[in-house]
Amino acid sequence: MGKKALAILVTLAIFFGAVNIGFSQNRNLSRQEVEKVIEEVATKRGIPSIIMKCIAKKESTFRQFNSNGGPLLGAGRYVGIMQIDGESRVYNIHKLKNDPVYNIEAGADHLLGKWKMANDKMAQIGNMDPNILEHWYFALWGYNGLLDRNDPNRSSKTYQDRIYEIALKDYNQKINIVDKRSVPSRGGFPRNDRRISTPEEYHEGDIIKYQPDDIVKPDTMEKVNGKDQLVLHDGPRGKAIGTVKEDQTMTILEGPVLKRGFYFYKVKINEDLREGWVYGNWITLSMED
Repeated sequence: MGKKALAILVTLAIFFGAVNIGFSQNRNLSRQEVEKVIEEVATKRGIPSIIMKCIAKKESTFRQFNSNGGPLLGAGRYVGIMQIDGESRVYNIHKLKNDPVYNIEAGADHLLGKWKMANDKMAQIGNMDPNILEHWYFALWGYNGLLDRNDPNRSSKTYQDRIYEIALKDYNQKINIVDKRSVPSRGGFPRNDRRISTPEEYHEGDIIKYQPDDIVKPDTMEKVNGKDQLVLHDGPRGKAIGTVKEDQTMTILEGPVLKRGFYFYKVKINEDLREGWVYGNWITLSMED
């Protein structure tokens, strides 16, 4: 594991050094550079990287800045590569506009919010394993808005369709769509009392999964008021029993355990020996490992 962590550190040091040069000059990164950042961010956040790559292609064609060097704005308010709402006051607006890595991190955070909504309020596709591409259908619907234009019974070109088309055309990755008969013909999305089978032919992503004895640390999202805290739970998606400090490390004891769309890990905090469960989306390998 030490060699793996070192390789990750070297890769990030080299790559993010290049990124810093690019966005400090308000110059768009190359598509290849943006895709590399997306792979690093998405896989650690528990999102198949191809899902986020296709969103970035659809939303901005991988551009953070416009032809004049200013932040790329959609409808006057949606910012950068992932077209995040700059008026939501959730994220650091300066970084959202000027830092493509932060913009991609915000996009992952926003998409995870839609994934949680899909798990809590919408029809469940199979066991909602996030590493199965077909399971992201309703989260993608939410990313672009729960609107009639994304209802497969009312539109022949939904946002989800366009994302899947990009996956096939740009990455030669087929993703099977949800049968529109699963969506109410009267309009709206299917509620969480409905179960939809995972397609017989499905495709897996590249989400990072940790193993017992891995050493990890918190890696939470920076918001407008600072970084989120990593919450310690009494079970997978259970009751909160504490938080983990940013400078603490954890040893993986068990996991991953899939619970309502998220991977959880039982950890021991190395500095104070507390134990509990954490979301896998907000941890990363410690370079001390």
